[in-house]
Amino acid sequence: MNTTANHWRVFPRWMMEEHETDILFSAQLSTGRATEVTSRIHKDPATLAVLLQLLGDTRTALSVRIGIGVVMEDLAGTDLLREQIPTLGKLTTHKSASIRADACHYLWLTGDSAALPHLQACLQDKDPEVREVATDALSSLTT
Repeated sequence: MNTTANHWRVFPRWMMEEHETDILFSAQLSTGRATEVTSRIHKDPATLAVLLQLLGDTRTALSVRIGIGVVMEDLAGTDLLREQIPTLGKLTTHKSASIRADACHYLWLTGDSAALPHLQACLQDKDPEVREVATDALSSLTT
């Protein structure tokens, strides 16, 4: 039996399974169904990593980014979001200024002092928007 000839039939299914959640989240977020994404994350916290991957991808559409913001606001102050401080901290060094600014905002939403070092480092960012978001976040977290 030649398994190579049948490999093309398996690959798309494997690819779909691998990316099923990010495709689903992108579709839901771009069509205003952020509450469905939030519900899924509460049921399966590991899927929050998929949302953060979308956040860190410069190819993610603006409509999806807006939906990500809605989900992150829904998760504000939760343990789920606080557990993502290291990942959000890494995103504060992303090459894209808008992703760095979003990461600063979402670090603020954690409400956790563990976010402070990442935000303080962003005070020196070359982009004024990133510095402004970091300043606002720091003033909110330290008062």
